[in-house]
Amino acid sequence: MSEPQEPQLKNLGTPDERLSRIARDWVIRLASGHMSEAELRRFKQWLAEHPSHQRVFDDERVFWQQLEPLKTVIPANHKTEQLSISRKQRLRPHWRVVITGAVAAGLAGLLFYQDIRLFLSADHRTATGQQQIVQLPDGGLAHLNTDTAIAVSYTEHERRIEILKGEAFFEVVPNRQAPFRVLTQGGITQAVGTAFAVHAQDRQATVTVTEGTVDVATKVTGKDQPASVTVHKDQETLYRVGEAPRAAMAIDGRSALSWIRGGIVIDKKPFAEAMAELNRYRPGRIVVLADPARTKLVSGRFILQGLDDAVTALAKTQGLTVVRLTPYLVLIL
Repeated sequence: MSEPQEPQLKNLGTPDERLSRIARDWVIRLASGHMSEAELRRFKQWLAEHPSHQRVFDDERVFWQQLEPLKTVIPANHKTEQLSISRKQRLRPHWRVVITGAVAAGLAGLLFYQDIRLFLSADHRTATGQQQIVQLPDGGLAHLNTDTAIAVSYTEHERRIEILKGEAFFEVVPNRQAPFRVLTQGGITQAVGTAFAVHAQDRQATVTVTEGTVDVATKVTGKDQPASVTVHKDQETLYRVGEAPRAAMAIDGRSALSWIRGGIVIDKKPFAEAMAELNRYRPGRIVVLADPARTKLVSGRFILQGLDDAVTALAKTQGLTVVRLTPYLVLIL
């Protein structure tokens, strides 16, 4: 049976209790955002082994989501009994240990995936701060940015990628008999042979083209015909769910997609927005407590492997102080 290993608990408790422990461990692994492709395959296999596995997993997942009041990271030596949870007297013993350990690891400030099925349907995914290059069935490449999930479906007549979450850059192999289409947020981006990126976030998507041309079409609420726009090299468009795509505008493609080369460019952004952009590439949270009226627009070029230095450098430009409570919680005052 494929399941998380629990050597010290393996032979303890009833079969139902052991199954619950295994399900809880899967919940913790999924909530961490750091599951490998191999672990995700083992998880899917475990779910499919018996109907009871899905039922118990759903129960434990719901229980985890009910711990939403744990939005603040609590020191590791804080007693579990002091947590502000209406069910604290009913917490199962194993969960009391798990909660304390998760908080110590910085997981208490992270939200559990809104819909676990989204990640179960992904063929490839990355965790926060992770990037990956995926070779597609036709030899093309998909560069996955941080916290991204995609589903791949290739047929003789169509090459389809669905961005379930996050951002990806595609190097497309020409094939007029099988159009290359990227679906996300109610829109379709189609190319024949080109290079472009699609970023899905907050019910909107940004399409950035660095080579060739793509057509972007969306279903507009209340209209029968889709709306479309053509985007050329070094141009970008944005669309929201249910709305027409905006007119293409000129951009610096290299700067806009600097993450592909391991960098990040901040160009005249409000300080809080700049911190949110840096936060995409690191686990945990950066919390800006400073008055927005005290801050000015910031710019800079940074490497993704040195984000702590980037946070400090940008904070200094505003005369602000950086307080690192844990590796997962950074306050800017």
